[in-house]
Amino acid sequence: MFGMPDPRQVSMTSNDGNWQQVIVRDTSELIKLETWRMSDGSNEEVVIANLVKIKDFFIEKMNDFNNNTPQVKMSSFEWKGQEEDKKYWVFGFRAGTGERKVSLICHLDTVPPGNSGWQPFVPRQETRLYKGVPTPFLIGRGSIDDKGPAVVAFESFSRALKKAAADPQVLNKVTLEVLFDTSEETDMSTPKYFAANPNKKPSLGIVFDAFWSVRAEKGIERPVFTVNASDVLSPLPDKLTIEKLSTPDGSVNMIPVTAEARIKGPDELLDEFYKKINDWYRTCPFDDPDYHPADINVTYCGSEVVITTKVAGAQHGSAPHQNRSNGANPVVSLTNFLAFLIDRDILANNHRGEMCRFIRWAFGTRAFGEHHPDLLKRFDTVFGDGNGTTYGLTQLTDNESEDISLGIDIRYVIGHHGKGWDGREGQIDGDSLFNSVFDQLINRYQSETGGARISFKTESIFGPDIRSIRNADLFKINMAYRSIMGDNCPMQAIGGATDAHGRLELITAGALFTDNLGPPVNYHGIDEGAPLTDLENSGKILLYLLTQELGTKEEQESSYSGFHQCHGCCN
Repeated sequence: MFGMPDPRQVSMTSNDGNWQQVIVRDTSELIKLETWRMSDGSNEEVVIANLVKIKDFFIEKMNDFNNNTPQVKMSSFEWKGQEEDKKYWVFGFRAGTGERKVSLICHLDTVPPGNSGWQPFVPRQETRLYKGVPTPFLIGRGSIDDKGPAVVAFESFSRALKKAAADPQVLNKVTLEVLFDTSEETDMSTPKYFAANPNKKPSLGIVFDAFWSVRAEKGIERPVFTVNASDVLSPLPDKLTIEKLSTPDGSVNMIPVTAEARIKGPDELLDEFYKKINDWYRTCPFDDPDYHPADINVTYCGSEVVITTKVAGAQHGSAPHQNRSNGANPVVSLTNFLAFLIDRDILANNHRGEMCRFIRWAFGTRAFGEHHPDLLKRFDTVFGDGNGTTYGLTQLTDNESEDISLGIDIRYVIGHHGKGWDGREGQIDGDSLFNSVFDQLINRYQSETGGARISFKTESIFGPDIRSIRNADLFKINMAYRSIMGDNCPMQAIGGATDAHGRLELITAGALFTDNLGPPVNYHGIDEGAPLTDLENSGKILLYLLTQELGTKEEQESSYSGFHQCHGCCN
């Protein structure tokens, strides 16, 4: 494959100085093994089989390391648990016997591919413009979330142990480990592992699954709004109606690749509709004249016209504002457009149309709740203006003639939680305010529009998690970052969520040096890519951190010239 290193020229053990070769070689092998889960669990056997292959891959690397570095030894470990019908599994590698334990935590499952057109499981390299500079990228599902970082974590761990071989006694004071979660994108095994094994918690755990670095994560809410067909008058048979409105199967934390509407009705009306649909879409008065709607594809299939909108930009559910700035959410574009056609009496209203009208009224094309700021918009001193509560419209589920549901991925800030922040570090206890908020929202919708009653169910996954800017572990990460990059490490407040949420012994840091989830990285999206320079520099930072923990002396692999000592707190 073009640009890939020849595996015959790169051994399984660490090769000091060729970080990118090792990263590309090993991550490519992991990308080929599909580890995404269908929402109905129908591909679970395939996922588990591929995770076993990945475990065997790392065990082979462990054995190779142990054979070549006899002064120190890695050992493997794993844990499996079950609660009702959910299974949990973590595994990893460990060295040392010290009471202080430092863990690098990654995950090996991924979100679904979206579609196969971009060849998500065919790893390849290409150059992309990244922060204004042409940069080598490794492309494939999991390259940045989180298989590429998993490879980097293991490589950093291996290199730290190799340096410890000169004085193996240092491992009597510190235990180092790499821990792999197998279900972070769905059920999160790592929290279950630590809950079942409190003695296994690290003194310091680096969740290597986001940006450098994270001091706060928003809370998560997952509401589902439903319109029943019985609550809306049936349209006359001589009208065009929306006969299906849906998105492909996928996880709620991922803006879908497409949204689709199927329009049916009398042939003569369908003919005219098909001819004019593109003109109507082009002139649709979205709530923002600068809004860039999703690309549209229209086909005439026998007795129906099919309208498909396609995603562009970031696809992570935690960043709908980035998606809106750099692309489009297909759910948002399609439903706002269909509501416009209903207003024009081009389409008759039914329960699907009522859902479109509600979406446009409640959210429009906005991501921060600007249409109803008294209920939906919040920001604060931790999650500032432009980084407040977000609403990612991610799932349309059409139950044929019965009802239609909308799933939303909400990442919320302090003002939407039942309790304020008292300044103490960690997750804020309790539930969100969204039950009350949505009651008011729906009542307002009925009052202002005369629309149908909309039901909802909502669940607070967890509240916001906040760390002090003077947190000792963040300070330690800042020193490692600064030693390699020459600047203080940013401390991000993000949509989350990571395995560090609610666990003070864990800090999320790396692997990206940007908080932009859109192009060219496309986090959770089509054409997901990992900037190899970010992965390499992340590895160097982790290696510095681990060697500092071990107390080994070495020449650091700095990416920065002109470094000067930091004498202050990270900022």
